[in-house]
Amino acid sequence: MRRLVAALVVALMVISLAGCGGGGDTESSGEVTAQTQAPPASGAAATDEEATPDMTALEEQTYEPFPTDSEVITSELADRLDTGQPMIVFFYDSNQKTSDDQREEIDTVLKDYRGLIELVAYDAGTYVVISDTGKITVSPDLLEDDTANRVARLMSEDFLGISFTPYLIFVDSDGYITYRYRGFVDSELIERQVLRATE
Repeated sequence: MRRLVAALVVALMVISLAGCGGGGDTESSGEVTAQTQAPPASGAAATDEEATPDMTALEEQTYEPFPTDSEVITSELADRLDTGQPMIVFFYDSNQKTSDDQREEIDTVLKDYRGLIELVAYDAGTYVVISDTGKITVSPDLLEDDTANRVARLMSEDFLGISFTPYLIFVDSDGYITYRYRGFVDSELIERQVLRATE
């Protein structure tokens, strides 16, 4: 009788262990491992994000004063900096369709914010020549033109470091650069930076 009771107890234990996932079933043990596995370290998530390419046209943003060197800035810029007038400084190339499209986006925003911010635009394509290495020089036809010389120096690596058009710079009432855009951007992004520069 004792043997029968012992056999029943052992049989019940085997059945209950198998039902609880305590057996050697590969699928069950895989589930247990997955549930008890530690979450990936935060460094792994950062690596995944770094692997994703950044396709935006954003420049590195630094809150810094707009150049005020009297031999570099034009009278239009100097007047606005002196009066604390927020502005969009737009460098473009009149031979580029992208520059035309960019001007339309700027004008769309300026209709709603006229008086709060002003546009100062320079046709860099006429004033300067940019070499393959990114060096900026005055167009040979305009060596004696004061504006062309100032724009070339302003765009140079010594000041704004602009070697691509279209290019937008937003300047606040304190004369600080609040944002830069390299390449084409839509009116929604322009409006956001107009609000930032004029707040």
